Amino acid sequence: MRKVFVIAATTLQEMLREKLFLIVLFIAVVLLGLSILLGALSFSEQQRILANLGYTAIEIASVGISLFSGAFLLSKEIEKQTLLLVLARPITRDQFLMGKVSGIIILNTMLVLALGLVLFFLLGHEVSFFNHLIILASLWFEAMIVLSLVIFFSVVVRPILALLMSLVILMAGVWIPDLQFFAEKSKDVFFINSVKVVSWLTPNLYRFNWKSYYFLELGVGAQDVIWMVAHSCGWILIVFVFSCIIFRRKDIV
Repeated sequence: MRKVFVIAATTLQEMLREKLFLIVLFIAVVLLGLSILLGALSFSEQQRILANLGYTAIEIASVGISLFSGAFLLSKEIEKQTLLLVLARPITRDQFLMGKVSGIIILNTMLVLALGLVLFFLLGHEVSFFNHLIILASLWFEAMIVLSLVIFFSVVVRPILALLMSLVILMAGVWIPDLQFFAEKSKDVFFINSVKVVSWLTPNLYRFNWKSYYFLELGVGAQDVIWMVAHSCGWILIVFVFSCIIFRRKDIV
């Protein structure tokens, strides 16, 4: 575990110095500022607008970090041949991959918590802090699922293609109810069966799409939270195991 921790710490330091992190952070701050300005235009809807746009900003920041950092995580190490230098030491490929992914997870966790804390104070202390944490957890798990997917695809295909494939799965996971609705309306058997296959092959992200003032105010049921944790952990674990298996046999020369 010490080797994994060292790689994770190094990865975190490298990512904090990259322009991508600053760009994503800047976009999130701009969206938060925009939500404050829009909320000021309508005092009766100020909290609702601030919450909806604020959570969207956090989602964009966390998912953006997962997509772009995860897609180019291994390709940079292979192109610079630093991966060969690291693997020349007594460290396995699984440990290397786990350490690199852990660095992104730590960065994403810090980002979600920091932006979430700022948003909570902007919303005011009258909102439920517990409900706020549940929504932040849903955004964090979404970003982790995306990270596991983009890491898996980056082991198999080129970074840009891995990024696009992960983005498509993310969108499909969010839009499953809409796809099911249009499939039922079309009454096309092939379309209906295709949507069923998609719902089985993609994470059901729509089931914990709670980034709105509605859920901040009313909360989320315990069963839904348990389902979110189980579903997310299952997807992350399975996809990461397959990533490790493929990475062990990948030609990196």
